[in-house]
Amino acid sequence: MGKYKTLLLNIGLFALNTISTKLITFLLVPLYTYFLTAAQFGITDMSLTVVGLISPVLTLSIGDAVTRYIIEDSHDEGRYVSVGFWVTLLGCLLMLIGLPILNLSVFGGLGSYKWYFIVYFTSISFNGYLGNVARGLNRIKLLTEASIASSLVSATSAGMLIGLLNWKTEGYFMSLIMGGVTSITMYLVFGRFGRYISLPRIKHDRDILKMMLLYSIPLIPNSIFWWIGTGVNRFFITAMLGIGASGLFAAASKIPNILNLVSSTFWQAWSLSAFQQFKKNDTSKFYSNVFVVFRTLCFVVASALVLGTPWLASLLLQKSFYEAWVFVPPLILAFLFNAFAGFYGTVFTASMKTTYLLTSTVAASLVVIAMTWLLIPVMGLQGAAWALVASNLVMYGMRVFRASTVMTIKVNWLLMGIAILLFVLQICIMTWQPSNYMTFSAAAFVLICLVSFFDCYPSIKTIIGVMRTK
Repeated sequence: MGKYKTLLLNIGLFALNTISTKLITFLLVPLYTYFLTAAQFGITDMSLTVVGLISPVLTLSIGDAVTRYIIEDSHDEGRYVSVGFWVTLLGCLLMLIGLPILNLSVFGGLGSYKWYFIVYFTSISFNGYLGNVARGLNRIKLLTEASIASSLVSATSAGMLIGLLNWKTEGYFMSLIMGGVTSITMYLVFGRFGRYISLPRIKHDRDILKMMLLYSIPLIPNSIFWWIGTGVNRFFITAMLGIGASGLFAAASKIPNILNLVSSTFWQAWSLSAFQQFKKNDTSKFYSNVFVVFRTLCFVVASALVLGTPWLASLLLQKSFYEAWVFVPPLILAFLFNAFAGFYGTVFTASMKTTYLLTSTVAASLVVIAMTWLLIPVMGLQGAAWALVASNLVMYGMRVFRASTVMTIKVNWLLMGIAILLFVLQICIMTWQPSNYMTFSAAAFVLICLVSFFDCYPSIKTIIGVMRTK
């Protein structure tokens, strides 16, 4: 099967995965914003933020190495899986030891739920690890089925525990734990991944662990600074404006996550193709054609989201949360630059030059810290949103520059620049809300669609031609 057909097939499978998981999670937002207070919602968001920071550190990002090395060397797949399992288990034990840290006031009351948190942390760590094993073994169908089952269980239990039994924050944690346990069980029962796990043999596994850590350890500081770039604003908001404001900002961030539905669907399929095709002769052309289609899709979806933000907010942000919709447009722009930066990140992970990711992520983190600290006193939550925009733009620009030393990705910068300018104009219109602002926003959406079409048309013709010849 040709590389474009394989990519499309994987996109289709991951699309089913994404629609059933991310969309269900997205549709739960009205439940959370209706039954939880802003402070309670802020605590649930804080738990996600903390996991995003702690998990890659304690597990040494070993799941990424497992995926990459299984694809690279399928003969020793059992050894990679087993080593990764024990590293993940060690990370969970270290989190258990560090639980008292959550009692600090900076965590906004998360310490009151620390026992729920450790179970949730363990379930999400092993769920993510086994998902990486499934990707490496090309068990995409099982990955999709496990994700669907997990999401359905989480959604059903959330409705019952939060909506019917009024368990509030406890119900939130329990629903996520039940979903995670469901998918872990499916990986072990139907995937039979447990057969790869054996007792650790230090002398036997030392070399393979060292090789895996050479790949994954550079991803740890990258993950930390990535977290700083995307999550540190929650601590600034909590400290400067209160946990309620953090809850409002978290609720506003849920609408831009629709763009994440698009990018994550593509992302999961693309990372496999990027690893598999990296050493081929026409890799540069392959990356260039895929990126133009990806960014076109992101531009159109992002612009449509900005245009429909008031309507989406009326459906998803209940009661006092509705006022947070004005923070959504700049957050969508931040998500857009984040998606583009992520694409260029695969150049470094596919080439196993993961240390190249660190510089751009550190720079972006420093930008978001400085900008959030400076802009919140002046602009409030709007300042936190624009700080994320600046941070992700810096990261994207730096990765474009560094990626050129590894591979040439051709981009029509004129058309892309026009699309970005139109999109920024649309965001300003929606934020400032002048007379007839919805009409102007709709006009900007149409222009973005036209510019994006002219940008991607030559590559789409090439892709279709290649697929027909296979």
